[in-house]
Amino acid sequence: MGPSTCFFVFFSLFLGAYARLHPVMHPIENETRTVSPDVIAKACEPSMEKAFCISVLKTQSIGDIKNMKQATFVALQTASREAVATAEFIKITRQKEEEKDVVEDTIEEETLADCSQSYSSIVDMLADATSALLTGPDQLDVRVQILAAMTTAETCGKSISAGKKTRQVKEVAKKNENVRKLCSNALSIYNVYAKGN
Repeated sequence: MGPSTCFFVFFSLFLGAYARLHPVMHPIENETRTVSPDVIAKACEPSMEKAFCISVLKTQSIGDIKNMKQATFVALQTASREAVATAEFIKITRQKEEEKDVVEDTIEEETLADCSQSYSSIVDMLADATSALLTGPDQLDVRVQILAAMTTAETCGKSISAGKKTRQVKEVAKKNENVRKLCSNALSIYNVYAKGN
């Protein structure tokens, strides 16, 4: 065996032994989440609902939240996931059994149709806000898009208030309020981040 072949054999053996001693942990499988209490406390300080804000950052993050940008990203992603889930819930609720056509002549359907349209926009707005966040702190688009998402959620809420209060509409109302709160939370954290940059 030549010197280079010996080197590669020993190097391969070393890597195999190292991998057995130090297995790679997937971030999602790693249950020990570490977040910086200082960053979270600072991020949530101006929030109107501090306990909710802290809970979101602690439970929705995987790995470290080391700075305000990461905190904002986690808050935005949480709001986005909830908006997507709400949009899907509305879509499923509107569909009738056995793939029948949606009937659009009831007050309930008008309410759900309004909210469905709203949520199509909200999902896009939060995606745009996330993209703007990733390009840098002085992007006004982040604030503008989050505010637009909140306003659109309020539009859905007004439609619900004026419509028929069926069980499905009440469930949409709860989900819509949660999205609005998550957007407000994301905006509050983003404002802290923007001031520091």
